[in-house]
Amino acid sequence: MEQVEKRNRYVGLDLTNCPESEAIIEAVEQDNEDVKITRFPGYVKVESINKLVINKTSVEECLGDSWETEDLQLAVTSYYGFMADWDDDHIVLQWDNV
Repeated sequence: MEQVEKRNRYVGLDLTNCPESEAIIEAVEQDNEDVKITRFPGYVKVESINKLVINKTSVEECLGDSWETEDLQLAVTSYYGFMADWDDDHIVLQWDNV
């Protein structure tokens, strides 16, 4: 198991199992380093240390269709960290102390 420094903490999303979630996961893996994906029967946990960025253009490329950042709400069942930035182009999930 990876040791996380005291000031480093995981941020993450729990996503339902659906085609949009798979595109979000693929995009997050492309755009972030050291992303941890854990699959469960009913959902997928996506985690990163301190910061996770979801870019609209990356999700659209992976999905092969248009996607709006507000559509994330349809796939997310829970999250941890703060929504530090959310606009039409990207979503940033991080802890405030980073």
